[in-house]
Amino acid sequence: MKITHLTSVHTRYDVRIFLKECKSLYNNGYEVSLIVADGKGDENKEGIKIYDVGKPKNRVERIFKFTKKIYKKAKEVDSGIYHLHDPELIPVGLKLKKLNKKVIFDSHENVPEQLLSKPYLNKFILKFLSKIYTLYENYACKKLDAIIVANPSSIKKFLKINKNTVDVSNYPLLEEIMQINFDPNSKKSDICYIGGISKTRGIEQSIKSLKFLPDIKLNLAGNF
Repeated sequence: MKITHLTSVHTRYDVRIFLKECKSLYNNGYEVSLIVADGKGDENKEGIKIYDVGKPKNRVERIFKFTKKIYKKAKEVDSGIYHLHDPELIPVGLKLKKLNKKVIFDSHENVPEQLLSKPYLNKFILKFLSKIYTLYENYACKKLDAIIVANPSSIKKFLKINKNTVDVSNYPLLEEIMQINFDPNSKKSDICYIGGISKTRGIEQSIKSLKFLPDIKLNLAGNF
């Protein structure tokens, strides 16, 4: 069975997409490809065929021009299952459904709530966009074959839309944990945060919480 993952936003080696999903499928005997838009060219990486449609100059070009390129490439690859990773690719998924393909949407974030946190638009426009997206998401996801969410908090929402909804959380792989030299008898109390470090991801609340946690160290690792 051929499975193709599509992303116009994420990097080709994104941990969730490439390592946890594409590699897991490949290791279980599937033929897996990944379509990206980063301008780094085609590549065969650890058994995964990566197809690059080029790098957009800006967000507008990415949404209106490069989604079409991704759709064209997806048709060329001709897989049985397509796995979408960005909301802007949902229209591509609906087109692929018309070709009798199986289509899965992987909802990494709660997009309607995420829109409300954008700092570069006023609150009225943000609420309007959030509402419009919610209506479109409800309409489109009913037509897709399955929904995957990245955290348990989203599963109830999508189960109301599509009964084929499952949670694939971003937990560490077991082999990653086994490589860590960890002493279970250690009394050292540390908190580790790994990922994008920003206001929308709670960096301010994380730092302020330390005043309630004496003698605990906060370790941050990620883009700031």
